[in-house]
Amino acid sequence: MSSPVLNVEQLSVAYDGRNGSHPAVSGVSLHIGEGEALGLVGESGSGKSSVALAILRYLPKNARVAASALEFQGREIRDLSAEQLRQLRGDHIAAVYQHPGAALNPSMTIGRQITETIMRHRPVRHDEARGRAAELLGRVRVSHPERVLGLYPHELSGGMQQRANIAIAIALDPSLLVLDEPTTALDASVQSEIIAILQDLRRDHKTSILLISHDINMIRRSCDRVAVMQSGAVVESGVAGAVFDNPSHPYTKALIASIPALNYTKRDGRLAEADGPRLTAHPAVQTDDAGPPKKRQIAIACKGISHSFGSQAVLHNIDLDIGLGETFGLIGESGSGKSTLARVVTGLQAPDAGSVELFGKTVAPRVEKRNLGERRDVQMVFQSPDRTLNPRQRIGRILGRPLRRLAGLRRGEVKQRVSDLLASVRLASTTVDQKSRSLSGGQRQRAAIARAFAGVPKIVVLDEPTSALDVSVQATVLNLLNDLQRDKDTTYLFISHDLRVVRYMADRIGVLYRGRLVETGSSDEIFQGPNHPYTELLLAASCDEVGPKLSAQVDTSAADIPNSGCSFADRCPLVLPDCRKAEPPATQVAAGHMIACWRHDQGL
Repeated sequence: MSSPVLNVEQLSVAYDGRNGSHPAVSGVSLHIGEGEALGLVGESGSGKSSVALAILRYLPKNARVAASALEFQGREIRDLSAEQLRQLRGDHIAAVYQHPGAALNPSMTIGRQITETIMRHRPVRHDEARGRAAELLGRVRVSHPERVLGLYPHELSGGMQQRANIAIAIALDPSLLVLDEPTTALDASVQSEIIAILQDLRRDHKTSILLISHDINMIRRSCDRVAVMQSGAVVESGVAGAVFDNPSHPYTKALIASIPALNYTKRDGRLAEADGPRLTAHPAVQTDDAGPPKKRQIAIACKGISHSFGSQAVLHNIDLDIGLGETFGLIGESGSGKSTLARVVTGLQAPDAGSVELFGKTVAPRVEKRNLGERRDVQMVFQSPDRTLNPRQRIGRILGRPLRRLAGLRRGEVKQRVSDLLASVRLASTTVDQKSRSLSGGQRQRAAIARAFAGVPKIVVLDEPTSALDVSVQATVLNLLNDLQRDKDTTYLFISHDLRVVRYMADRIGVLYRGRLVETGSSDEIFQGPNHPYTELLLAASCDEVGPKLSAQVDTSAADIPNSGCSFADRCPLVLPDCRKAEPPATQVAAGHMIACWRHDQGL
């Protein structure tokens, strides 16, 4: 057997602080062979990123590292000088990080950033480097690479930015590529393309990959082997399929149980969740007999909503309604208009055309113009709790303000109600005196949910509320939302790029593509079909199969190609001549199931 590209033996990492040393990694051993992909999976705080930073020698000065071996291609990494380390990182090891926008220089074009990397490490002319940059963008499945070379990072979507980062990372054909949560904020279809890119690199260039993620399904689809970390130690490792299909360690079992399957819904039971320091699986919750059908009350009605930012149209004549006590899932790629529609419903963004009705009454487009009852009835939970919670205020004060202003409670009543709110989201009573920075990510998001529910809203808009959370914490938040909905009969507009989460949570689903609602229906109808071709693409990208199902290169250029017909025609594998001539109308294929596609309209 040939020697491994990366060999780590008994790695330990600790961080020195004011109150002593804090261990982060303890006795981790791993190896990666040529062209092999190893997945490192675990929750936040398990030590995954510390392992990667130790390998790259990017740890801060207060970190202490100990290891029997920390070798790359047989060389001890700790013995390298600063210049040797720079050459190693440039020529042989490269890294891709979670936030693509933060890794790119906003003042430089994509082409300049790639060519600068090439020319710093290779004796080539500028025109040769630019040709190589275009070739690299083609390797990461970017259409029209010459055009993208002249664009700045802010002109690209998140998926395109991450492709550019990978192009920079592979510019010098590294032997090892370290990816730390590279697809956490990306849509399912883009994630599937990234997985395909990694497989191309392994097949064509024998690149070895260390992939760090809390996304178990991504690890399953893209890695040969996996190591599961808990509290700084590897608790289980082996062939990815064997570990995930037949886990032996209780922690691995509970992690896998936390993930909703594509055929698993809230009607089937609760998700396994974190319960104190350990992960435990909760039994299924039996739903009550629905009894005779009731007349459907409409909580939210969007009528002809259209909106543009400058010359860029982001919503096109959106019509939808959401029933009282219903969870309506909204899915689509980044830039499809999901968050803009959510802001229109909440009054944070006034539409250019159309209106919003709440419980049958048209409300003002701006939240400032809505009355107290209308503001109280609609609340929002955002993706990042850090942007919701004031870091200077204690949680008790953050929760107390909406209780006084929206619920109208007197000062003496607020204290008890704050305590009740914390209990409802399963936070300790001592949280009232803490600031958000002392809470974990999951605890902060639960505090944000408590703030949203403080005024007893009838409608809550949730914009990617769990996308940045670990799977077990995600399970806790989703179970909590379902509990609150059952108790309060709350209506949810639930936005997510994770189709497993949407499948679990949603009663009905809408699919947005470039600002157009291309399909609506019940959760079962959306996931069982028939579907709009774009919905089929999203579902294929979220399948359980190892390796991406998408093989055709889609048009990922930064600007839309003018098209007077269906907006999906340029990507659709089933395109007809009529598709480019006129926009298709929404056709009912079953009761409540609408698809905007010429093929369905013609009964094909």
